[in-house]
Order: sequence, then structure tokens, then C-alpha cells
Amino acid sequence: MKRKKTRAEVYFKAYTILITLACLLLPFYEKGKFELIVNKAHTPILDLFFVGITQLGDGIILVLPIIALLFVKFSFAIFMAWSTLIHMLFVTLGKRVLFRGMPRPLEYLSGLDVYTVPGLSNSHWNTFPSGHTTTIFMLTCAFSMLNHKKKILQLFLLGIAILTGFSRIYLMQHFLLDVLAGSGLGVASAYGGRWLTIKFFSKKKFRKSLLPKRKKILGQPVHS
Repeated sequence: MKRKKTRAEVYFKAYTILITLACLLLPFYEKGKFELIVNKAHTPILDLFFVGITQLGDGIILVLPIIALLFVKFSFAIFMAWSTLIHMLFVTLGKRVLFRGMPRPLEYLSGLDVYTVPGLSNSHWNTFPSGHTTTIFMLTCAFSMLNHKKKILQLFLLGIAILTGFSRIYLMQHFLLDVLAGSGLGVASAYGGRWLTIKFFSKKKFRKSLLPKRKKILGQPVHS
């Protein structure tokens, strides 16, 4: 990985603007109010959409890009692995140590008439931060770094991350603050993984991959 070629500038600038605007909303909504407003907007189509897209924040999916990147460059796979470990550390510390037992929306608003999506498994505790949001923002930020020249792709990835994060509010699994914090931790995880990879894994041997090298003999590519 190279420092100048993995900045994800478009992703980061757009994210910074959006997170700033979102944070400005917080003082105007007491805890639970924004979530109740969103809860009134349920439709069958939106239920299906957000139940599906929220799966992109499941941490188990991170195994796939790490394995896939081994066939591109070892340094890319190492970068994704470091980012994953950092994001897991952030989420574990938040949910299990620093903010353990904090009620989620369904528990916090248990005395009110709240709609829940039929068949969805709901959680009631350890709300801060949103693990799904941390995962998807880490993943999309990391892929934006690996595609630093593709500005449209970076914006598309950011859009996917935002929708996934919003799904956690729509499904009443997290508060707005949980999602905002998770997004910040996810982006920080990707930049932390980037720093570690550039610092310790930038040698030539880490630029190789599991794919065999290809040589040309009489103009024909063959596997060595």
C-alpha cells in the first residue's frame, strides 16, 4: 500500500460533511424522539429493504474480503485484517466494557406503542456503539482506499454505508447516536488499519498475491 494512493479523499470529505450535519441534529431530538419519528414511516417494502441491507453490517461478512484480497495483494488483505481487528476492539470495548448494559430503543421505549418488523430478532441491551454500522463504514471506507481514483464508486460505497446504518434505526435496534458513533469508529478503524499496513507491511514481499505470476513466452502468457 502507498500513502498517497490510499486516502479515499472523496469518501472522507463527503462523510465529514454528512456526519457534521447529522451531529447538528442531536441537540434538537431528545433520546428516542428521532427513533419514534422514523418508526412511524414503516411500509412492507421498506421493511423488506432494510431487513436485507442491514445484513451488510454483519461482522461475519468481513472474512470474505480478507480472503479475496489475498489473491490481489497480501498488503491489501493485511490492511483489511488490521482494520477488522481494530473495529472489533472498538465495538467490544464499547458494548461489553465501557457502555455495557445500555438499553436499546425497544427497551428504552418499552412503555410506548412501537412497531417491530415481524419475524425480526430484536435486541434490548448493549446499544452503544452500533456494531453493524461500525462494520459497514469500516468496510466501505477500506474499499474506497483501495479504489482511490474511483470517485463515483467511493460515493456509492458511502451511500451503502449510510443506508445500512440507517437500517439500524429503522429496525429499532439502535439510537441515532449509536449509529453516528459507529460510523466514526468504522472510518477510524480503516484509517488505523491503513497506518499499520503502510508502517509495517510496505515491503515488496507484501505486494505479491496467492495468484501465480504470469510470464510471456513468445507473446503467450503462461503460468510460472
